[in-house]
Parts: sequence; C-alpha cells; structure tokens
Amino acid sequence: MSRLKQENDIVVPGDVITEEDNVKPNSGVYTEEGKIYSQHIGTVKYGSGNVRVQPMDGRYIPEEGDVVIAEVTRVSYSRWNLDMDSPYEGTLDISEASDQYVDLDEDDLTDFYDVGDAVVAKVTSVSESMDVDLTMLDDRCRKLEEGRIINISPHKVPRVIGRQGTMVQQINEKTNCHVIVGQNGLVWINGENPTVAAEAVNKVEEEAHTDGLTDRIGEWIDEQLEQRGEN
Repeated sequence: MSRLKQENDIVVPGDVITEEDNVKPNSGVYTEEGKIYSQHIGTVKYGSGNVRVQPMDGRYIPEEGDVVIAEVTRVSYSRWNLDMDSPYEGTLDISEASDQYVDLDEDDLTDFYDVGDAVVAKVTSVSESMDVDLTMLDDRCRKLEEGRIINISPHKVPRVIGRQGTMVQQINEKTNCHVIVGQNGLVWINGENPTVAAEAVNKVEEEAHTDGLTDRIGEWIDEQLEQRGEN
C-alpha cells in the first residue's frame, strides 16, 4: 500500500491521498474500498496516524476536541442545531446540554438555549460524513451574554491565543476584557475596552507572520489606551 500524496500536496475532490492501512481519515477526507480520498480543494496534512485536507478557502473544518463559538439556529424536540461559521453544522443533543434531568414533554428547550443564542461548545465527535456532535458538559463551555463577536481566520487562531495563552492573556489584562477565542475563528469579547481588544485581535491576525509580536502588541495596546484616555 502506498502514500500517493505527501504533506502539503494540493488536492481536489476525489483525489486518492493514500492507500496505507495504518493511516486513518480525519477531516476533509473520506474512505472507499481501502483508499482515502479528498473531499475538498486544499492541502494534505498528516497527523499522528491520520490524514486530513485543509480547504483552500480557509473556512473552519471541525475536529474532535475543538472548543468553538457557535450560534443556535434551530431548536427541535430533543436537540439544537448550531452554526459554527463552517460548511458543517453542529448538533447539540439534550443529553450533552445539561447534566440535569429534562422532561422533553414538559420542559421547554428554549429555556436552555434559544435561536440566536451564542455559546461556547466543545466538539465531541466528527463522523466520516462530517456530522458534528457538540457538548456543553465541559468547564470551558457556557452561554455567552452581552459582549461582541468578531471573525478571524481559523488558521490564525494559534497566533491570537499565543504560546501557552500568552497573547490572549495579555489582551485580557491590558484591556480589562474577557476574550474567548474559538478554534473556528470566532472571538467573543466583553469588558471595559472591547474596541481596543477587538482591534488588538485583528492586528495580531494581520501581523501573525512577524517576530516579536507579543511585545509589540502589548506596546500598541498601551499606546491606544493612552491616546483614548482609557488607561
């Protein structure tokens, strides 16, 4: 069995990536008759025993374990559908929404989450057909009240968070804000200086390729707060 596509090779839908038995499919690919095929136009990325395709359009592709910011778009009998700013929709089952007993015939699910509500949720599983299951049963998950949400490229999320969370922590501390960065590129901001915090996040995204960014962003925030009389 052979590896037909290498790391960072460009593929189109239907391209065979590998026939290796020890490589499992991740996001953006599918299996058929022992072969792994691309679902998207994108680049091949090999992980620990798996392979995925990162789409060229830069939109978020869910992966198990991701913490995302999402908006409730539909409430049904026992679940919610959520928009993750992705080609794929997330599903939150009632069993993953609350650890309390819920009587589906008596309780109103909109008392938990209603259409338009924004939440922080965790991806628990992604099927080969890209059915995405979410949970709220994680300490990081919550319903988001007030604040604002901005978009950044999902590929710049690691830079905005920073090594060991240093960048986002600095933005939080200097602007007296609470900033939550979802792996899907949605960023929630609430606090005393949300405009400066949002501009700082966007500046990190724009300058993500440069060195010394953490110190430079810190100095820039200080300058902005002083100029605006908010320091």
